[in-house]
Amino acid sequence: MKKTLILFFISYLFFVKCFAQTISVGDYAETLARMNQITGISDDVSSFCLRPVNSAFNSNGDSTLRYMAGSKNLVPGAKLFGAPVIIRLLPFSWLSDYNSKLPFGYNNGPMYPNVGYQTMATGGFYIKAGILRIQLKPELVYAQNSYFPTFPQVQGNIKSNLVGAFFNTVSFIDAPERFGNSSISHAYLGQSKITLVYKDVEAGISTENMWWGPGVQNSIMMSNSAPGFLHWTFNSANPIKTGIGSFEWQVIGGILKQSGFPGYDLTKFAYTGPVVYQPKPVTERYVSGFTANWQPKWIAGLYLGISGFDYLNKDSTWSSRSLLKRLFPVFVPSTRAANGSGQDFAYSTYVRQVLPQYHAELYFEYARNDQAAGLTDFFLEPEHSMAYTWGAARLFDLGNQQYIQTRVEVTHLEIPYTYLLRPAPTWYVHNAGAPKDGYTNEGRYIGAGIGPGSNSLIIDLSYVKKGNSFGVRFEKLEHDNDLFYLANEGVSKGLVPPAGSQWVDYSSTFYTNYRYKKTLFTVEYAPILARNYEYLTNNNIFNNHARIEITYFF
Repeated sequence: MKKTLILFFISYLFFVKCFAQTISVGDYAETLARMNQITGISDDVSSFCLRPVNSAFNSNGDSTLRYMAGSKNLVPGAKLFGAPVIIRLLPFSWLSDYNSKLPFGYNNGPMYPNVGYQTMATGGFYIKAGILRIQLKPELVYAQNSYFPTFPQVQGNIKSNLVGAFFNTVSFIDAPERFGNSSISHAYLGQSKITLVYKDVEAGISTENMWWGPGVQNSIMMSNSAPGFLHWTFNSANPIKTGIGSFEWQVIGGILKQSGFPGYDLTKFAYTGPVVYQPKPVTERYVSGFTANWQPKWIAGLYLGISGFDYLNKDSTWSSRSLLKRLFPVFVPSTRAANGSGQDFAYSTYVRQVLPQYHAELYFEYARNDQAAGLTDFFLEPEHSMAYTWGAARLFDLGNQQYIQTRVEVTHLEIPYTYLLRPAPTWYVHNAGAPKDGYTNEGRYIGAGIGPGSNSLIIDLSYVKKGNSFGVRFEKLEHDNDLFYLANEGVSKGLVPPAGSQWVDYSSTFYTNYRYKKTLFTVEYAPILARNYEYLTNNNIFNNHARIEITYFF
């Protein structure tokens, strides 16, 4: 009887049919699918606020992009327990990246802040059998990791409050400027997963990068600026349609790892101020998070969403918690003072409006990194510990599948002025004690790639013809203004103030994405001016960045 039930279950498992192949976060196919939604070519109802996406390539208008997701079935006619089996080859990509003098760029997944040459290769396969999904897409990385001046080399011999403020940041986040003094090579599981999908619901384990929120260049809560981390996931595989509209969600729990690189050598500093570098305990962190959005049936193209994350050290305190509080701390942050009790909690709300009739989209995300004392506190000072992203895009139709695309996006992580009257945490830095590694994985930011206390303005202009694009992207990136302004508070102590030396990068990235038969060529060149590099007045460095990625679709 037991064997009969097992065979029945296995047969049922493999007879269920559903498409759940994903496109890796940041792939050009994802960009084209979003563009098709904005222009009305596609009838896809995905929010593009929970990525990687599954459903876009099932929709009308996007079917021509399916070859960019994977090859044709390699085993046509194959069956397992009477159900069809599908095996596809995933695209193979080879990325080469070069920076002449300083690191540049983010949303790079497993790649490092690097000077010199860096390369990554990735590819794999996808298996579907009933409700079982196996996706194996490892990533192999090599970085030359040449020398460039970091904060100790630039500011180490200057007696200023900037040094103390610097240590007050790096003591509570694991984000090295440079990963050692020699070349680095690493193999990651990358965009891999093993899940079960029933109808439009998916559950399993994964190391895929995720992206939460409506932003294109920056995501406050979850992005691909760090290597993907091992996590369990329970999510919608496709938008769930109901009588009041469609819903998407994801709940995750995973393990964040340290970079493994030591702290700063204090002997290089003439002055360390009242706060010196505090070594971090060797430990992993457990992160839990959620995101969900609703597309109301009464307002076409509108998406309303909410996200949250919470992380804490995997120590004896974590182990002593109940199972619920260990698995889902994001839903049970013990008190409104959770940020000071060994865990760090943040949340956001967002809205995205797609306007196909105007070939446009608008979006906004508001996030807080400190819980309000109550509704009165929230409405009196909604800007406290706030971060935000807003953006807009429009495509102007030139006919014959040609468009001029314009996009602007602003991300603001700098703490607002309320910190003058009440403590406000710097985003991704947890300076209230443990966990001291911050919101990072293997030394790179999980949230917005611009990093703590930073602000970004992006203006993107491109020409698109039949899926090929040629454009330029301008960016003004202000590096960690939190550190800069907090350091300036010490002027009265008689130390050298860094007034007028905000570190700002100005870049112009010229790029193209050109498809020839089964091959996609992505080429970038960016001249960058780093003004007042590492907050030193007139320390201006001109840097060159070049990137070539070749992707072959089987």
